[in-house]
Amino acid sequence: MKQTRLLLLVLSLPLLFGACRSSRHAAKSGIPAAETRSAVTTVKAMAAKMNLRLETGSKSVDVGGSLRLKRDEVIQLNLTYTLIVTVNVGTMEITPDYILILDRLNKRYCRVSYSDVPQLAKAGMDFPYLQRVFWGEAGESPRKELVEWAYDNWMVLGDGQFPGQTTFTVKAGSVPYRAVISLSNIRENDSWETHTEVSSKYTPVPLSTVMNALMSVAK
Repeated sequence: MKQTRLLLLVLSLPLLFGACRSSRHAAKSGIPAAETRSAVTTVKAMAAKMNLRLETGSKSVDVGGSLRLKRDEVIQLNLTYTLIVTVNVGTMEITPDYILILDRLNKRYCRVSYSDVPQLAKAGMDFPYLQRVFWGEAGESPRKELVEWAYDNWMVLGDGQFPGQTTFTVKAGSVPYRAVISLSNIRENDSWETHTEVSSKYTPVPLSTVMNALMSVAK
């Protein structure tokens, strides 16, 4: 169950910071108030540098990486961790048909359908909804007793605004899980591979094995 909640947490990453900072940033950048914000409709693909902080109880994990989106095709997160050098820890791809998670350190992967993760359906999160979440277009969570998020630090992208930070909280279980994503260098960009080809050197493993490996890197 712990691994499933962590998957739900990472899959549901949108982007926020503090409400007071949001209003100040909007005033400086000319971005309109929340009720008049416009969606990013002309941008079909984007890329950004990402910092992800996962928190549960008194413990926290920080990883870097990137967020890439192609509308109606894929949500792609690449996770890195830096000690002396920066290491590519893993990749997560969310597509309309499946979710792919690669443990690059141990050369393992899993590919699951949405039916394999019933907790996502329980929380009302299929690909169309997750896409709206990541593009900053989703409203309130359909299951606020399980998961909720808030957008902030809006930035201009194309013809609309894109959230530069988000706090996302998963309430399932006795201890809530929280993710804070900070994005920088947000830009229109489609010059990246839409789908990751899994090398024959990678071994297929259960979802729980991959999630354990990814979350133990910074412990």
